[in-house]
Amino acid sequence: MKKLLFITAIAFATFLTSCSKDEEIGTSDLIEEMDADSDAALESNYEDVDLIAEAGIAFADESGRVERDTVLECADIEHDKENKIITIDYGDGCEIRGGRTLKGKIIIEYNERKLVPGAFRIIKFEDFFIDEVQVEGVRTLTNISESLNDNPTFNIVLEGGKLSFPDGTTATRDADHVKTWIRANNPLNDEFHVDGEASGSNRRDVRYEIEILETLVYKRACRANRVFIPVSGIKQITFGDNVAVINYGDGDCDNEVTITLNGETFTRVVEPRGNR
Repeated sequence: MKKLLFITAIAFATFLTSCSKDEEIGTSDLIEEMDADSDAALESNYEDVDLIAEAGIAFADESGRVERDTVLECADIEHDKENKIITIDYGDGCEIRGGRTLKGKIIIEYNERKLVPGAFRIIKFEDFFIDEVQVEGVRTLTNISESLNDNPTFNIVLEGGKLSFPDGTTATRDADHVKTWIRANNPLNDEFHVDGEASGSNRRDVRYEIEILETLVYKRACRANRVFIPVSGIKQITFGDNVAVINYGDGDCDNEVTITLNGETFTRVVEPRGNR
């Protein structure tokens, strides 16, 4: 799910408040010095959760007749078919392919296959950790498409989202997004269009609000070039008296964005993945 830019603007506010009003520090210098961990962790960890949940549902739906996804290879999976609840249990911790350690449980309530209009998944956690970061909250994905002939469209709501880090800091988020899956004849050319808003606080306890002003477009084909961020669209982040507007470009597969921060505009190349 240009994530780093979003963090950048938020973290900038934190750093700015720690500086004396008499200090003259350029915006670019401030951005280079800030910590971008918390937003990247929020985005990437909840994306990981979605992948685990879908893999678990697919495996349970086939009653184990298909090969397990690599994110499930060390988990115990229980399927309560009567109540339509799937529990993915990583126990006291186990390492999946790629070197990440997962611990605790992900619990999924569902009603239908994902592409059926009205289908939902409610994802909850029980002492669940990705590496040493605890993940909390309730994540609900609902298929709001009008028919199977439409592009699949999902309302994704995160309530009480919280990450707790080993150093005692936390990052929080509540979000309400609409995600439309634009399917192509070749799945490699699929696109995902995202609208909505979010709010929360970063690891330095700075509050922020996010509004997507123009639909964010993600292209699956760009992932081969390690572009995991939107390739177009505009997002606004408000924190205190500061406003940052992030423009993700005109559709090219790159990590270059334009930021307008408190009236000053500049271009940056961001990292494909933020720190977790």
